[in-house]
Amino acid sequence: MHDDKPTRVQMLETAIKLTGGDRNKSYGPPFDNLSDCAALWDAYLGCRKGGAISAEDVAWMNVLQKIARSLQPGFHADNYVDAAAYAAIAGECRDMRGANAGH
Repeated sequence: MHDDKPTRVQMLETAIKLTGGDRNKSYGPPFDNLSDCAALWDAYLGCRKGGAISAEDVAWMNVLQKIARSLQPGFHADNYVDAAAYAAIAGECRDMRGANAGH
């Protein structure tokens, strides 16, 4: 970021443009989308078999966030691409955990 403004100010201005513009138009008010996401995360976490949240869990919860976003009107291909990427990352995390556990 090259400007006379400090980097932090430039980043905050970009965040304001994104969250108050295209993303708000695409996904609606953050409260609504995050409430949908919370419901999906709550269901996911309720199905887990205890223990600390793992890297794999985080990847799956990111998939659920993309699912929550895809529930909004319109088609945004990045939700599907990102969900596929996070699912693959979840698989890699499980594979690494298995390798580290001696499986």
